[in-house]
Amino acid sequence: MQFGSVAFFKVLIKTVLCIVFFVPLVLCVVFAVLLWNKSAEVKDIQQDNERLEYYAAILSGEREPTVKGFYDVYARSGLSDEELIEYVLHGKDESQPAANMSGDTSADSSASSGSSGNSALQTVDTTEAASSAESEADATAETNQPTQPESPYADIYPDMMVNAPAESDYVRELGTVYLTFDDGPSDNTYSILSYLEQYNVKATFFVVPNRSEGCYAKLKAIAAAGHSIGVHSASHVYTDIYSSVEAYLDDFHEAWDIIYDATGIKTEIFRFPGGSVNDFNTETRDKIIQEMTRRGFRYYDWNVESGDVDGATWTDMYNSIPSDIANCYRSIVLMHDSNSTPNTVLVLGDVLHVLVSDGYKFDKINNDTRPVQFTGPFA
Repeated sequence: MQFGSVAFFKVLIKTVLCIVFFVPLVLCVVFAVLLWNKSAEVKDIQQDNERLEYYAAILSGEREPTVKGFYDVYARSGLSDEELIEYVLHGKDESQPAANMSGDTSADSSASSGSSGNSALQTVDTTEAASSAESEADATAETNQPTQPESPYADIYPDMMVNAPAESDYVRELGTVYLTFDDGPSDNTYSILSYLEQYNVKATFFVVPNRSEGCYAKLKAIAAAGHSIGVHSASHVYTDIYSSVEAYLDDFHEAWDIIYDATGIKTEIFRFPGGSVNDFNTETRDKIIQEMTRRGFRYYDWNVESGDVDGATWTDMYNSIPSDIANCYRSIVLMHDSNSTPNTVLVLGDVLHVLVSDGYKFDKINNDTRPVQFTGPFA
């Protein structure tokens, strides 16, 4: 077959026709199969989410803003669907203390899975949980004042004590948004402060400080701008700080002392690394909470999660944060002041613009702010 002959052109035409018609056809078939598989996966996820949202609604008595990670905890509980519903409808022995439940982050939303994803479980605004108990407690408070037993940890940093307000003095303003930033200070701290100043918003920074000059300067800038500073951790190494109550107190005191040294503030609020309930503090959490409460400190979880630490994009956060806030009576929003979460800075101004335009009030967390804490039957 010679170049330019009739036979050559016949073969050339057939080859072109194959390329034009058959290659796109094959590609269409391949993409159709991939899209069908993806659609099936999305459908399964939607079905799982619908079921988990149903359970969350039963447990909380209202629509829960997130159910991410709930399945992990539910699966670990070993309960069947029927057993879970039976538990929700009839509760458990009232003589047993209410169990806390949650999970948290590569910074915070990840500890419950041992990696970087938060098991978002039921979050409870403690106003609702405590309202009935407070009415009974107030009636007997004057006559029943049991003496607190001496703590076995009283000799450890005895000066690390603050004055806690009575629960009846807690402040809870409906519709208020509490923006919180964990893991700082970082290279993004000044940018975050700039956006907050632009919209005249006060926020709360749960910090992981060190004794460098740069860290001290940023802590002073946070305090000077009128924001709240709380302890997050000195090391943020879960396996170390949750190994014992003594280890937790060592880590907490280092961060607490740095904040005081830099700003003169003896902070009274804190957030557990990984949230108040996670896979690393199962054996020590109750004792830690008891000891920190005895010392007057208050801990704060969250009920709106930005997802920034899990790699949420600008679009993800711009859409989800205002939407989740709209589903809460009041919102404590988890965000991160971290070098690994640049999207937080990119989206912050836009989210603030939306929330301010929608008329939300903002406030910082003080020790008289009623906490939002994780709760549930599976801890």
